[in-house]
Amino acid sequence: MWTVLNDILNILIPIYAIVIAAYLMGRFNFPWASKKLTPLVLHVALPCLVIRQLANDRADPTEMLWMLLAAVMVFGFSTILAVILLKVSRQDLRTYLSAFTLNNMSIGLAVGILGFGNNGLALCIGFASIILVFQFTFGHWWYAGRYQWKILVKEPFIWSFLLALAFMFSGVELPSYVDKTLQQMGMLTIPLLLLSLGFSLSQIRFNGFLKGMLFAGIRLTIFVGMSFCTVLLLGLDGESRSIVLLLSVLPASTINILMANQADDVDMPPLTMMIMCTNLWMTVALPVAMILWLPSHAVASH
Repeated sequence: MWTVLNDILNILIPIYAIVIAAYLMGRFNFPWASKKLTPLVLHVALPCLVIRQLANDRADPTEMLWMLLAAVMVFGFSTILAVILLKVSRQDLRTYLSAFTLNNMSIGLAVGILGFGNNGLALCIGFASIILVFQFTFGHWWYAGRYQWKILVKEPFIWSFLLALAFMFSGVELPSYVDKTLQQMGMLTIPLLLLSLGFSLSQIRFNGFLKGMLFAGIRLTIFVGMSFCTVLLLGLDGESRSIVLLLSVLPASTINILMANQADDVDMPPLTMMIMCTNLWMTVALPVAMILWLPSHAVASH
């Protein structure tokens, strides 16, 4: 029992410590250049991490295909249920839909590397990449109010993901000097994403807290339920099953706040409150999920 608890704390404490430290710095007005760092992470560091992990520390291609399909299914099922729920309850789709459907993958990547090692991180990146593709396409289009095909061409992450898949399925190995360069750049991704999450949360005010907690709880239930359905339908087991289930408890992405700020007709207070509440739910849900679904050998073997 104590060994399992220690393994879980080894994963959770680094994640929570970084987010809480950034939150406190944000509350005390510590300078943080979010507008400059966000493009650095999303357009440079994250693409490097994706290429490096999928090309060199690669998962089994068949296992990766199942993971990609699982991500599409979880997103698709959850989106359908969210639309039905919001329509029935007469809530504004522009305000809530992206927060209901697009997860924060920074914590997922941290769980992958700390809980499962390089193979688990590669699988988490595969799952996260599908969600991020939807984030950078559907998310942009949703808040812009129109389809913009140029986003597909200009988004570095999408091209890096396609390039990484080409390397992985072709079996091509990156030269060691390219691998080391990508590794150093990619190492910036997880800590900077977690710091950005903490600073983003520090700017949220507690207005409409009860409604936010209710919607965040419903969202969590939808994701866990759809993830269970997905692993059963696809027959996933082992690390793949554990990763899909663990990623189901992740909070809504704070990138939604950045994108919504660029639109003129989005009601920001309830959106930001719901995103804050999804993070509060996660502080309870993630430890419970790890007790239930983290393989006993995962941390020890990595």
